[in-house]
Amino acid sequence: MGVLAFRVEEEFLLLGPDGAVVPSAPFVSRLTRAEDNIRAAFLAYQLATATPWCGGLDELRDDLSGLRRLAADAARRAGACLVPAGVPPFAAGPLAAVTDETRYRAIAGRFPEAVPGGATCACRVFVEVPSRDLAVEVLARIRPWLPALLALSVNSPYAGGRDTGWASYRHYLQQRWPTFQPPGAWRGAAAYDEVVQSLIDSGSALDEAGVYFLARLAPGEPATVEVRVADTGLTVDDTVFFAEVVRGLVTGLISDARRNLSSAPIPTDLVDQQLTTAAHGELRVHGGTGAVARLMRQAGRYTDDAGAGWERLRRLGTGAARQRRAWVRYGTVEGFIGFLANCAVPRRAGVFL
Repeated sequence: MGVLAFRVEEEFLLLGPDGAVVPSAPFVSRLTRAEDNIRAAFLAYQLATATPWCGGLDELRDDLSGLRRLAADAARRAGACLVPAGVPPFAAGPLAAVTDETRYRAIAGRFPEAVPGGATCACRVFVEVPSRDLAVEVLARIRPWLPALLALSVNSPYAGGRDTGWASYRHYLQQRWPTFQPPGAWRGAAAYDEVVQSLIDSGSALDEAGVYFLARLAPGEPATVEVRVADTGLTVDDTVFFAEVVRGLVTGLISDARRNLSSAPIPTDLVDQQLTTAAHGELRVHGGTGAVARLMRQAGRYTDDAGAGWERLRRLGTGAARQRRAWVRYGTVEGFIGFLANCAVPRRAGVFL
């Protein structure tokens, strides 16, 4: 099987040194002069970046690094820090700060109780698949792996100035959206499309892009699997590693599907339980056993360097673990925000706890 093209979207917070949100994402986007790749997200203190399609890890790393630098430089000019965290660690800011775009206003009006779940930042990995039917088969086969993927990426332990007890508080908040759920085990693209349309018709989603399955077919793209389960990456290395694992996993699942290897069905309530366990940080990312180790063995057969990334993760810990160490080490809001901003775009060595 050839190398699958992939790309990544990252979301960031715009925060002041005092931890307060800075609702200037539309202005920051314009300052970057790269509005096709850097744009305001749902709330006006969230900025989203999107890489072009990439064939290799070096290309992806360069693109991610370049976009982060552009975004961070523009944020500084607007008096803000670019912060790679899954939720605002201090005050989340006014829920009325929805970015002034027609679609975002419509979403906020339709789902007002879910708007706090919009104050979150994700990492989304897109992988091209040869056909839509095959992509739907991949969605069915990826269901059991979603908890382990979340466990690799947890990066949101703090909210409201306190430790929430979650490693991914973002996952908890996102459950307010009606369609924030694992994909089903559908047979073919027609069945997938029928489910998506039924969710729109019932009012559970505004449109196709508003169907927030944890893995889905990317709206508007013919045959692309979009994995949406992850918190935004603390560093470029974290995001590159996660994207590499996702592409390796999808490559392996395509191979399994083409060989008609059986895939044991797993009940959605069990997947949900395991996702909650992962969001609490209770799935082991160390050692050679458990769900994460199985994921790394499965994906590692189809990647070049995932083992090095996993070793780094086991040595440094997840983003959530590093945030917790930094919280203790720096001891002030300004110091902690400085740590997060430096993780987004390194300016000082030796701060990646």
